[in-house]
Amino acid sequence: MTLDQMLSIVNIFVSIVIAIIVYCLSKKLSAKEVYNHEIFITKEVTPFLGRKAILTDVKKYDSKKYDRSQVHLTNKDYYKQACKIHRIVQRYGIEVELRDSDKFVTGLIPFEWVEYIAENDSEDTSIIIVCKFKGIKWYKNFKSPIKEILNQNF
Repeated sequence: MTLDQMLSIVNIFVSIVIAIIVYCLSKKLSAKEVYNHEIFITKEVTPFLGRKAILTDVKKYDSKKYDRSQVHLTNKDYYKQACKIHRIVQRYGIEVELRDSDKFVTGLIPFEWVEYIAENDSEDTSIIIVCKFKGIKWYKNFKSPIKEILNQNF
């Protein structure tokens, strides 16, 4: 291999790395978008403080295989977790209470994990918080939308 060929290969490799970095940076939300999302979620959740809510996994709830106008989702179609909305923690997320066998546990769902809020669906009359289930493992080794447990002796 000549020196020109080696430099060409290195040049192509560096170009690919730069393209990947630029692509990853373009997918991140700006500070203003993060703030606007926090305000939007806060306004949606505030009327439901102290009430029961359902946490659902966005991957299952918004699955492309369901035509939401024709097929009603049922409990077996997606992961969900019952909770009570405790309060909004500014800049961090939604604090919820979960039942852990014989005690209640308080957990925090970050704002960036919450996709949107739905009033209800065909089976549940409670508010539905559609979010990313990528937090701690909770029930039967399924991941939950809870990033951290705040208080285990509630």
